[in-house]
Formats: sequence, structure tokens, C-alpha cells
Amino acid sequence: MAGAPGFGNRTGRSLGFTLLEMLISLALMGLMMLLLFGALRFAGKAWEASETRLERDTGISMVWQYLSDRFRQARALNSHVESEGGNVFFFKGNPGAVEFVSPMPAHLGSGGLYIIRLQKGRQNGKTQLVLRRWLYHPEVLSGDAGLPRWRPLSGPSVLLGVREKPELRAWYSESVLADDISDAKFSYYGVAKKGDDFADWSDSWDDHPYLPMLVRMEITDNKGPWPEMTFELPGY
Repeated sequence: MAGAPGFGNRTGRSLGFTLLEMLISLALMGLMMLLLFGALRFAGKAWEASETRLERDTGISMVWQYLSDRFRQARALNSHVESEGGNVFFFKGNPGAVEFVSPMPAHLGSGGLYIIRLQKGRQNGKTQLVLRRWLYHPEVLSGDAGLPRWRPLSGPSVLLGVREKPELRAWYSESVLADDISDAKFSYYGVAKKGDDFADWSDSWDDHPYLPMLVRMEITDNKGPWPEMTFELPGY
């Protein structure tokens, strides 16, 4: 039996892994884990960015729908205001702000007509698109209602965070429609004189005792420009 091959020599070379093989296996496993964690991290960032975009797009859509409804129901009202010494037409606009009268849903106020003003405001270090609402009521127009005083819009004034009183919210309130913006610009489309056939865009609507046909709003926030919004007003 001397010529029979030895089992010890044969099996000793095939059992287990060599040190080099183990090092290669560990390196491959480490690379696979690194790639896996990298993919998971990328997927997490992509999901977060997608959620941020969705949230921004949803907010823009809600602002569009809300303002579209308000402008579509705007009223061409002309009232005597004692503090102004005469009649005031309740639609005024300039590049930085616009003011008009429109009905509000009951769940956002007391129902009925409100003076609505859109303009930039700065609060807590951020520039915001702010909507202020005064109830269209003689006591409000006279300044006797104990509210932040209403005066006709005369310039793109910057708000300084006027505090509203909860008990008077049905009479006056303010809301932030867009947070952390860099610019808000309004323009107006209409005829220079009532009865004219030709209409054009203008950056102000101040001396006209009638509504424009359209109002355009351009907003830019910290993520870039919003889609341009054009609102139709009644009567055309």
C-alpha cells in the first residue's frame, strides 16, 4: 500500500481559505456595504428634495387658488371715507402692492366684504408676502373700530409685523401667503379710459375709478421664481 496517495497531503491544501482570499473577501464586502449605504443616502436625499418640491408646489397652488377666487369676485366699490375727505374707489395697485374689496368665505372671517391688501412685509428677518384683511364696514373706514388703522394704499410700504387681536379677527387679520421671498411684483392690464378699445399692461392702477381686466403677480423666493400668476377680474 506504499504506492497509495496520502490523504493528509490531499485534503490539507483544499480545506478553508488562505489569508489572501479572506482579505479579498473582506474588501469586497466592505465595498458592497459602502455602495449600499451610499445608495441609501442618495435615495434619502432625493426623497427629501422631492418632498420639499411637492410642499412648495402645493403651497404655490393653494395661493393661486385662493387669490384667483378673491380677484374673480372683486367689487368695483366707491365709498365716502371721512378721514380721506371724500370718496375712495376701492381698487389701487402699484408694483409692490395691490388692494381691492372682495367677499371672504365665512370660515376665514365673518363672511361678507373685506378690504384685501397684498404686499411685502418683513418679519423675523424674512421678507414675506402678507395678506391683510379689514372688514368693509363704516366703523373700520372711520378708524373707530380699535383696529390697525386702514388708509388707502399709497405706496409699496413694508409691513413691520402688526399684531392682530384674536377677539377682533372677524374685523381684521393678517396672513403670510409666501414665506422667505426675495421679490413680489404686481402689474395691471386694462384700458387707460373707460370705453377705450385698446388695453395694455401698467405697473400701477391708481387714478382709475374702475377695475382692471387682469392683475399679474410675479413672486421669487429662495428657491427661484414661481410660475407667473395672472388673475381675471369680473366685468370683462
